This record gives sequence, structure tokens and C-alpha cells, in this order.
Amino acid sequence: MKQFQQTLTIQCHEQGFNDFTRALKMVVHQANFDGGLLALFTPDVGCSLSVQEKNAPGNRDRMEIMTGHHDNEAHARADLHEVDLHDHTRMAMTSPSLSIPIQNGRPVLGTWQAVCLYEHHSHANTRNIFLHIVGN
Repeated sequence: MKQFQQTLTIQCHEQGFNDFTRALKMVVHQANFDGGLLALFTPDVGCSLSVQEKNAPGNRDRMEIMTGHHDNEAHARADLHEVDLHDHTRMAMTSPSLSIPIQNGRPVLGTWQAVCLYEHHSHANTRNIFLHIVGN
């Protein structure tokens, strides 16, 4: 049994889903695991991790409606306390971590699945994702 750790840095340009599946697959390939478990975690409360359908442009809109924050009135007023409340609600309804099996040297994902970082803030941010693989 072996272990591998790495930090992946993602540049988010705006609020919404940022697909980093390709970068994740490259890291798993370079780590040279045949099988195991990949754990991902972000320590930032302004974002979360999710597996989403690839190329589904309505995902962000549905997430905003689900969290009840589809009107950007707080953003327009620059009421930072209100914006933070929206971000914290998004975090409570999502997750800072994911676990994905590795089989035959690849993350096990469905045909239409993408691993995404959901940026909660409306401005650009650089986010870190900690990866830990355990396996053989």
C-alpha cells in the first residue's frame, strides 16, 4: 500500500462551476496508482467540490435557485455581510471534500461526469485543492 499527496491550484474567474477533471486525471496518471481511493479537500469556505454533468450550462443557475440566492441584490448593493451569508449557505448545502475510487490508473467517473470546484464568490479567486491517494 502506498500514498501520494499533492496540492492542485485552480484559478476561478467568476462564480460557478470550474471543471478541473483534466488536471485531476493528469495528477492521478503521474502518481502511478493502479487502484485505490482519491480524497480531495478544499480548506476555503468560499468554494466547494462537486461532481457535475459535463457541459450543463444551467447547473449554476439551478444551484443559485436551490440556495435561494438567484437575485444578486446583495452583490449590487455591495452588502458584504449579506454576500457572505449567501456563500455560507452554499457551503452548507455542498461539500469541501470528495472521495473518488481509482481503477486501472484512472479516477472512476461516468461518461458525462466532471469534477468541479464551485466558486461561491462573484469575483476571481485562486483556490487550493489537497489531493491524497491511498492504494497500490
